Amino acid sequence: MAETDFNAWLTQLAAVRLPKWQALPEFDLYMDQVITETDRYLRPLGIDPLTKSMVNSYVKRKIIHRPEKKHYTRTHLAEIIIVSLFKAAFPLETIHTGIQQAVATSTPEQAYDQFIDRINTELVNLEQPTTTPLFKPTDASHILTQKAAIRTILYQIISQHTLLTVAKSVSAS
Repeated sequence: MAETDFNAWLTQLAAVRLPKWQALPEFDLYMDQVITETDRYLRPLGIDPLTKSMVNSYVKRKIIHRPEKKHYTRTHLAEIIIVSLFKAAFPLETIHTGIQQAVATSTPEQAYDQFIDRINTELVNLEQPTTTPLFKPTDASHILTQKAAIRTILYQIISQHTLLTVAKSVSAS
């Protein structure tokens, strides 16, 4: 893979910003709308599209809360975004435990925004590495978990992109 192509792609990835709570739709959504919104937010990261069967599975396995009368709220959308981000690298039960840890000490809105702030900061740092240590001695365990998990996801996205690009160039030869 050409270094300039990779650097251009990395620049695009570093420019992605996931939406904070207030940017999520404030009205209830139906399943198709949840899928459309989730895919719109995560497509720039190269995350596989969400399907109805995935959402139904998350509900059935109690990974996300059950919708009321087929209506999904901001909380549902936030949970689905987080699950969709992490499902390629972590078991669903582990993701659920992480979500539960995060909301144990704050509201879903605060927990989601803190997570989004962390991932958006890590995206920026893909191009502008920081000398600030990833972990601080004062970090709570759920914060340590989030920080490590976010790096895992971002490095996985980069690895998958690189492998796919190399595979395409080899098959084109």
